[in-house]
Amino acid sequence: MFTTYRHAEILFAPVFGDHYQMWQFVEHNQHRPWFYVTVREMNDGLSWDTMVLIPNEDAFESILGAQSPDKQVASVALVIPARLNGSACWSMERLTELVRIHGQENQVLGYEFKTATGSVYLERYNASSAVESKTQIYLSTTAEIIA
Repeated sequence: MFTTYRHAEILFAPVFGDHYQMWQFVEHNQHRPWFYVTVREMNDGLSWDTMVLIPNEDAFESILGAQSPDKQVASVALVIPARLNGSACWSMERLTELVRIHGQENQVLGYEFKTATGSVYLERYNASSAVESKTQIYLSTTAEIIA
């Protein structure tokens, strides 16, 4: 989840309508992976990209499910906390695959994140439970993988 503060709000005339707000910064205080998603929109032969910050797997799955012929996920970067990447700071890598891990009775035990560098990051909620199955949530359609 991202937190916003009133003192960080950018006040502007509603030139683009009053259905959204703009912020100088947002705060993320959960030490777990999140997604930086590029959404490509197309209309009348033109296309443009919008970057969206997605705080968790459920919200990412909703974005994937909302795709249409004129609105597609173009790329996904995984933002990885230090505790998972083994370094002293957060990092960002291109996500190539996201897999949901299920236990008995189909409860979600966690996720596997595979990146373009070849790294696999595992986020488990209950490490002692036996893995029953895995479900692929996302697979990059980019043919050329650049590390």
